[in-house]
Amino acid sequence: MGRGQGLHPRRVPQGTGALVGSYCLTLISRGVRELGYGAVKEQRGRGYSVEAARTLCDWGWDTPDVHRIEWWAMAGNTASRAVAEKLGFTVEGTLRNRGIANDGKPHDWWVGGLLRP
Repeated sequence: MGRGQGLHPRRVPQGTGALVGSYCLTLISRGVRELGYGAVKEQRGRGYSVEAARTLCDWGWDTPDVHRIEWWAMAGNTASRAVAEKLGFTVEGTLRNRGIANDGKPHDWWVGGLLRP
């Protein structure tokens, strides 16, 4: 799998046909994957993101060379942080002015890591 490649499923609850969100596990460097997720506003708070993200992490650990999964979120995104913490991620720090957001301004980002169990 090349850099930037990964599994990018869309989560749909069985029998509903309603899109819940988009979830991905992407190769960022040798042995390291990045977990990303975004839930549809109307579907938040129902546990779908934790379920889908846990499935992706389990899939990631099935790859022998993976030793770390990372999570990144704009500082203040407490919902994303809560999902990461439920999965066992350790919030490792805040990167100041790490990325430019939709408002065109730099913002701080949290970074977390989950090590191979």
